[in-house]
Amino acid sequence: MRVLGEILERDFGDRVTTKHIDVVDDNMDQYPEVEDYLRRAGMQLPLLVINGKIIRPGTGLNYKEIVEELEAMGFKK
Repeated sequence: MRVLGEILERDFGDRVTTKHIDVVDDNMDQYPEVEDYLRRAGMQLPLLVINGKIIRPGTGLNYKEIVEELEAMGFKK
């Protein structure tokens, strides 16, 4: 995920920032939408969160699909 995040940041510039969150070790109070989702739905990892919205939980992280999600939300390369 970290490499994918670097590629997305390169392609979208400062319009997109990425962060890897370790749901076991990180302070989840900083990510209430993720903490709430994990409590309700269980551990369907990885989670992709864009602007607080959980996208495609438990599926692989595919660059093309993430770009499509970002573009549908109005982000431009």
